[in-house]
Amino acid sequence: MWVKFDMIHRVEIVLGLFLYGSDLLRLQHFILEENMLEVDCPCVTPEVVLKASGHVDKFTDLMVKDEKTGTCYRADHLLKDYCTEKLEKDLTISAEKAAELKDVLAVMEDFSPEQLGAKIREYGITAPDTKNPLSDPYPFNLMFQTSIGPSGLIPG
Repeated sequence: MWVKFDMIHRVEIVLGLFLYGSDLLRLQHFILEENMLEVDCPCVTPEVVLKASGHVDKFTDLMVKDEKTGTCYRADHLLKDYCTEKLEKDLTISAEKAAELKDVLAVMEDFSPEQLGAKIREYGITAPDTKNPLSDPYPFNLMFQTSIGPSGLIPG
């Protein structure tokens, strides 16, 4: 048994986050390609570890909401689906429009919320299930915060 998250050793003992197994198991887990061994470890991680690794700042997707039902969708997925469907199924599409859609697919990961929203409006993209209008894109962090430790005051 060893304490998880060595970089903040004092915190883990208070939190009770431990890995069970030997160093050999840890190495085997990463070395074996088949018959991999599972290392049992907690899925809750102290926030300082996730902040240091970049997860807190980088695990954000741009979402849009159906303005009538409130259903959320990933904005980039809607734009990608629209472009892909147009390129594959619209036989009347001009070469110029096809080139534009291919360019959008190539660079859309770098779009700001404003640029993504502008493309969604330009192409008339609506909610897939209801065809209702969509909100402007907004950031949604995929790292769900929780409280850990005996006091519940340590963010995880």
